[in-house]
Amino acid sequence: MKDIIERLKEKEVALTPQRMAIAGFLSRSEGHPTVDEIHRAIQRRYPTMSVATVYSTLELLKELGEVQELSIRKRGKACFDANPHLHHHLLCRKCGKILNIEIDYPSGCPIIGKESVNGCKVEEVQAYLYGICSECLKSESEERG
Repeated sequence: MKDIIERLKEKEVALTPQRMAIAGFLSRSEGHPTVDEIHRAIQRRYPTMSVATVYSTLELLKELGEVQELSIRKRGKACFDANPHLHHHLLCRKCGKILNIEIDYPSGCPIIGKESVNGCKVEEVQAYLYGICSECLKSESEERG
C-alpha cells in the first residue's frame, strides 16, 4: 500500500512540515488516536504546532478520503483511523482499545453498497461494535482458571 504522504503528493496537496508530520504519525500508528494524542506526539518535534493545525489537517485528510473519523466512544472524543477502506470497529468495554473488524459481506447485504435509503443519499456506512476483545477474554479466562 502506498504511503499516505505519497498519495497526498499525487493529489497535489501542499505538504507543509506539520502536515507531513501528522500524516507520517497516522501512517505509523497502529491504533486510533484522538486529536489530543496526535497533537502531543507531534508537539515534541514541533512545539509551536497548535491543536487547530491538527484539526484542520485531519479535516483535510478526511475530505481527501485518507482517514476516517470515528465517534465510537459515544460521548467521548473522536478518534481517527488511517485506513480509509470500508471496515468496522469494535470498542472493548474492558480495556478501551478500538480494534479494526474486517467482515466479508454477503452479496445480499441490505445496506452495504446502497446509494440511497428511504430517499436519502448514503455517503458512508460504519458499524460500531461494543464488547470485549480477545485479549481481555483470555485474561478473564486465566483469572478464573
